[in-house]
Amino acid sequence: MLCAPFQCANTVKVKEFLLKHFLIISEVIAVVIAFAWPLPGSKLSHSTISLCIVALIFLFTGLKLKTDELKSVYKSADVVLVCCATSLCITTLIPGYIVHQLPFDDKLDGLDDDSFSFGPTELKLGIILFNCAPATIATGIIMVTGAEGDVVVAVAVSTITNIAGCFVTPLLFSLFVDAEAMKQDSTKLLMKLGLSLLLPLFVGKVLAMSFAPVRKFVKDHKRKIGLIQSTGICVILWIKLSTSVKKGTFELIALTDILILIGIVIACHCLLLLLNFIVSISFCFKREQLSVMLLLCSQKTLVLTAAIATALPEQIGDSALILLPCFIAHPLQMLIDSFLIQPLKSSPHFPLCVPWFCAKCRAAEETDRTEDYETGKDNIDEVVANPGATGINMDTMNNDKSTV
Repeated sequence: MLCAPFQCANTVKVKEFLLKHFLIISEVIAVVIAFAWPLPGSKLSHSTISLCIVALIFLFTGLKLKTDELKSVYKSADVVLVCCATSLCITTLIPGYIVHQLPFDDKLDGLDDDSFSFGPTELKLGIILFNCAPATIATGIIMVTGAEGDVVVAVAVSTITNIAGCFVTPLLFSLFVDAEAMKQDSTKLLMKLGLSLLLPLFVGKVLAMSFAPVRKFVKDHKRKIGLIQSTGICVILWIKLSTSVKKGTFELIALTDILILIGIVIACHCLLLLLNFIVSISFCFKREQLSVMLLLCSQKTLVLTAAIATALPEQIGDSALILLPCFIAHPLQMLIDSFLIQPLKSSPHFPLCVPWFCAKCRAAEETDRTEDYETGKDNIDEVVANPGATGINMDTMNNDKSTV
């Protein structure tokens, strides 16, 4: 069937828009279906189904994981180390501690009183869990590419933090939750994470490294694989929300709680941007490296967050409420960071640094002064030794000196 050129162009634009925002659109559809008809999703609430979906997601993650770039980043090893430390430690512990001090309560357990509260404790745990996650796998790298940042460093940081995050994120999250609840099911939690995260990730990477047809398949169908992963995440959201709606959990959450949650999520991401900007200045990062810090290390991956929330023991709280802040924070961070791409791309004012703070800058300034002094001294010696070659009349200079 033939169509007019403008109709075909509009169809292509609509298709590209839907593919580009597939995850966000799928999240909205999952939420609407869960609240409108929660019965089907609640029937699939068995944890085995969610864990199988998570395993499939991380199998594809292992297939797409790029480790070849790690060989070429030895010259920027110090930058990669700082970025990884910032993503896994600084941007997790500081926001996590601040959010942990906010007034949330246990409304779902009937312990609510007349005191002021930002909402159920599960919302607080969801914000903390999201901040404990490593950098994004694809979104941040795409944004760094758009800002003409250091893509090689971005890929290396994303790869290292997501592998390390499988171990580090649960440990960091355990610092902010009921230690007794985590301790009771710690062995079961580790087994779930090992079977649903690490094993599929390892299998996927081994398959990609061992078989050329697998690598070609992943390269040719990269976008489709991403769509499958996004669909899996939204299916988990649909199942968890449907189960909680069926139980009546969301009846105890007010609209003001959601609005406050959105405000806290935005404030947390702005704090991450500020922290990474300060670290970048402290280490005198160039513009390309600053793009990695702001557009990659400030973002948190939704895949690992959803996987860990699915595996958490029931004593910690309702998993749907824990996931809710994560699904709100993920598109918001992309929206905020999208406004930074063009300024970072066009800004000529980096590197910024604090010379009195940075030893590297002080050493560089001292080296420049020494080189300028040596260059000037060599030029003077050359003029005195061979004035004819430099076009300078020494007699005129001596007469001018006598006149003075």
